[in-house]
Amino acid sequence: MKVIVFGAAGRAGRAIVTEALTAGHDVTAAVRDPAKLSPADQLTMVRADVRDPDSVRAAIAGHDAVISAIGPAGRHAHGLYSDAARALVPAMQSTGVDRLIAITSSGVRRDDPNHARWYRCLARTLMNELYGDMRLMESIITESAVDWTFVRPTRLTDDPPTATYRVQDGETPSGGWKVPVADVARFIIEELDRHRWSHAAPTLAR
Repeated sequence: MKVIVFGAAGRAGRAIVTEALTAGHDVTAAVRDPAKLSPADQLTMVRADVRDPDSVRAAIAGHDAVISAIGPAGRHAHGLYSDAARALVPAMQSTGVDRLIAITSSGVRRDDPNHARWYRCLARTLMNELYGDMRLMESIITESAVDWTFVRPTRLTDDPPTATYRVQDGETPSGGWKVPVADVARFIIEELDRHRWSHAAPTLAR
């Protein structure tokens, strides 16, 4: 499968690229600065700005699926997620690319019954702007004809992959509050092949 990863130079994006290459996919890394990634077999690097509809359209043409692992440098989105959605949706529709898997966060659902009290407070104060823009991204995409999956991890860690993480649709697994980024990457690449979570929001936690 030909897969393009936006945000490929970031923490989650690098893990996804590695997992996709290991699985034998032809991978394109869409980044603002290709020099940030090391060359690899079956890896193509393209310069693209996810906020620029023209560069997004040119980048995704000819691919079978799009993965969004975009994220801001800090805790403020400054419209990054919603701007990306506004660029991705028409670009996918005009180029005939149907499948989109996008990473957001377990914090997107404000009424998640399994959120700890401290996390609920954090999500509504310090992280409110970030999660609000993620919600807007999800809303823009769900209103389109794109075949979407929103992967909502809990707090990402650099722990080794476990393969023992838990997944629930639309809410955090009880007692879960973190998950290795390597497990998230593996889940996403497996979803490309198995297609079990179309139009769903699987939430991952250990």
